Amino acid sequence: MEFERAATVPPGPLTDPFGRGISYLRVSVTDRCDFRCVYCMAENMAFLPKQDLLTLEELDRLCSAFVAKGVRKLRLTGGEPLVRKGIMTLVTSLSRHLGTGALDELTLTTNGSQPMG
Repeated sequence: MEFERAATVPPGPLTDPFGRGISYLRVSVTDRCDFRCVYCMAENMAFLPKQDLLTLEELDRLCSAFVAKGVRKLRLTGGEPLVRKGIMTLVTSLSRHLGTGALDELTLTTNGSQPMG
């Protein structure tokens, strides 16, 4: 099966329905969190099976595609992104876009309860 729709995506920056440029993207790397705050978790939270989550490589490709379409600020979030095994590999990989100037900011939102690494 061919994916001809991809060829019809207009070149240039992304815009919302109001014509505003989209330059900021938040990407959830997990639905897991070590806190059970009512702010973001339902009382009977159902987590996705791990095999249904995007791999780190898939997340890299997805984020890179958005950077290629004009996203200049990228925030990795979760649940708690530091509970995702190998998350720093993704951060390191995505930082290449900072080096090329294609990305202005690469940030990570965390509750700060997990050690990195």
